[in-house]
Amino acid sequence: MNPAGNRFRRARRLIALQALGGVLAGVAVAGLVTVGVVLVGQKREVRAQLTALAAAPTTEAVPSGTFVVRVEASGVRTASPGAPASLPSRDDLVQARSSGRDLDRESYVEDREYQTLTRVVDGAVVQAGVDLSPYESERHRLLVGLALAALGAGLVAAWTGDRLGRRTLAVWDDALARQRQFIADASHELRTPLSRLALRADLVAHGMRADAPRDALALDLVLLRQEASAMADIVEDLLHAADVGASEESGELVDLAEVVTAVGALNRQLADERGIALTVDVAEVPPVRGAGVALRRVVDALVDNALRHATSQVGVRLRPEGSHVVLDVSDDGPGMDPTVAHRLFDRFARHPASPGFGLGLALVSEVVHRHGGTVGVVPSTRGTTFEVRLDAVDLPDLSPEVRES
Repeated sequence: MNPAGNRFRRARRLIALQALGGVLAGVAVAGLVTVGVVLVGQKREVRAQLTALAAAPTTEAVPSGTFVVRVEASGVRTASPGAPASLPSRDDLVQARSSGRDLDRESYVEDREYQTLTRVVDGAVVQAGVDLSPYESERHRLLVGLALAALGAGLVAAWTGDRLGRRTLAVWDDALARQRQFIADASHELRTPLSRLALRADLVAHGMRADAPRDALALDLVLLRQEASAMADIVEDLLHAADVGASEESGELVDLAEVVTAVGALNRQLADERGIALTVDVAEVPPVRGAGVALRRVVDALVDNALRHATSQVGVRLRPEGSHVVLDVSDDGPGMDPTVAHRLFDRFARHPASPGFGLGLALVSEVVHRHGGTVGVVPSTRGTTFEVRLDAVDLPDLSPEVRES
C-alpha cells in the first residue's frame, strides 16, 4: 500500500466527515428551533381556544375537536355534542369550587388526550376541552419531515464533502504523482548518459596511463564534455516536464538531422564496445517545431534500446516523407510478439527480451505526443523497428541531400 495515498484518502474522508457533521449540526439546530416554535404556537393556540370556549354563553355549536361541559350547582349537566361523558371529573369539580381558580390540565379519556380548562362561572362549573390528537399528528409529521431533511442533507453533505476533499487534495496528489514520475524518469533517463560518461572517463584515464597521443585524448575529452553537457540538458528538460504548470514545448525550430548525427556519434563508441555495428543514414530534412533537448532524448532512448537488444547491427535512418520527418531505428535482435507491441509504450511494461521493467519507450511516447507526432513499431521479419513521425515545418528553400556518417 502507498502510505502517501493512504494519507490522502484519510484526509478526504476527514473533510467529508467534517462537512457531514457541520450540515447535520445545522439541521439539528434548525430542527430544534422549528419544533420549539411549533410547540409554543400550538400551546398559545390551544390556550386561546380554551379561553374562548370557557367564556361561551352556551354549550351549543362549538368547533370540531373541542367540547364544553357546564355543571350547575344543582348538579344538572349540559354538554356540547361529542363531549366525553367522564368529564369533568369529580376532582375537577371539587377543586374548581373550593379554590375558585382556573384549573389548566391534561385529561385522558380512553386513547385520547385533551387539554382542559375548568373554572366557576355564575355558580356553575364550566370545563372547556380541546382534543390534542391533531396537534400531535402535526408534530409527528414535522419530526418525520425533519428526519428526511436531515437524511437528504447528510447524503448531499457527504457527497459534497468527498468532492470538496478530492478537489482540495487533487493539486497535492498531482504534485506527489509528478514527484514520483520525475524520480522514475530521471533515474531512467540519466542511466545511459551516466554509463557513457563513465565509459569515456575510463577511456581517457586508460589513454593517459598508456601515454596515448594528445590528439586522441583531446577527442575523448571533447566527447566527454559533450556527454556531460547532454546530461545537463536532460536534467533541465526533466525539471521542465515535472513542473506542475508546464505546458507544450517552447516551439523552437529543431534540426533533427543534427540531433540524430550527434546522438550517433556519442553512441558509436558504446556500440563498438559491445561489438555492434551502428549505421546512421541521415537525409537533410525540414526542421520540426519543438524542444531540441526533448527530441534528443527520444533519439537517444531509441538508439539505446536498439543497442541493448541488437545481436550485431543497429540502423538509424532519418528521411523526409511528405509533410513529415520520419525517424527509423532498427535492430537485428530477437524481435517481439506483434500482439503485445502496443504495450511497450506503457510505463513499466515488461519487454519479453529485457530483464527488467522499462520506462524508456513510455517516455519516448510521451515526448513524441507532446510534439504532436506518433511513434510505433513497424512490422518486420527480423528484429524490431521503431518509427517516429513528426510534422515538418514547411521551408521550401531546403533541398534534399543525403549525409552518411
